[in-house]
Amino acid sequence: MLRILTLIIIIFYCLPSFSEIVTGEGESLHTEDISVYEGCLIAEQKAKLNALQKVGAHSISSEEFEKCAEVDGVSSCHRNHFFLSSFNADIDGLTVIEKNKSTEPVSDGNTVYICNIKIEANVVLINQITDHNFDFNVNFNSYNFEHGDYLEIEISIINPMYLNIFQLLPYQDPKNYQALKLFPNPLETNSYLTSKKTKLPTNGKYRVKIPENIDKKSVVDYLVFIASKEKIEFLNEYTTINDLKKSYLGLKNKVKFKYQQYTIVK
Repeated sequence: MLRILTLIIIIFYCLPSFSEIVTGEGESLHTEDISVYEGCLIAEQKAKLNALQKVGAHSISSEEFEKCAEVDGVSSCHRNHFFLSSFNADIDGLTVIEKNKSTEPVSDGNTVYICNIKIEANVVLINQITDHNFDFNVNFNSYNFEHGDYLEIEISIINPMYLNIFQLLPYQDPKNYQALKLFPNPLETNSYLTSKKTKLPTNGKYRVKIPENIDKKSVVDYLVFIASKEKIEFLNEYTTINDLKKSYLGLKNKVKFKYQQYTIVK
């Protein structure tokens, strides 16, 4: 009897940490505007996305993808597509089992570079709060900004919750931090939301801009909203986005999070 009880306990303890080994494939086609190395990185990211989707990870809609491509370019958009989708599952280790590089001439005399990658990945599902009465929605005053515009956020909630918001900068050099806390902050110290609708900022302004060290005419920025029933202390900044992810993905069934993207043009 003791053995049966022990087995049952182990089974139920392991269920929330569900993981699965799956294969994923990705292909990148590009011209000389990006390097072969970067092209293969894009192929690997697409292979990761393919693996995530096989385990049931959320995929952003084709409309969002097309919108991203219009602003950020097809190659960059594939990176953003993976970045957005990866929030509903995580890859805990992978092996590249096949990698092929080739070239093909095109009619205009240029050359197309092709990179095909196949991976084997351990995909872990992410556990969020499942209480249907604990949910929230996010809206921006716009999703397309010019450099220097002001961002306004409306948060709709069902029941009171603590909220942390981080700005995610995937194109930023990690030495300058890729994840910065937007809310709470020194001007808005109360992270406990009680009103059915809250407009942020409550004090000051959120100004969007393209960093000076980024040589692009437009960028796609992201915010991640992390809600919890209890107050959770996060750092004000994280070196990489993965560092931030680890801080809240480890809080199984204690947080609920959503992301939103917006574009900035010069």
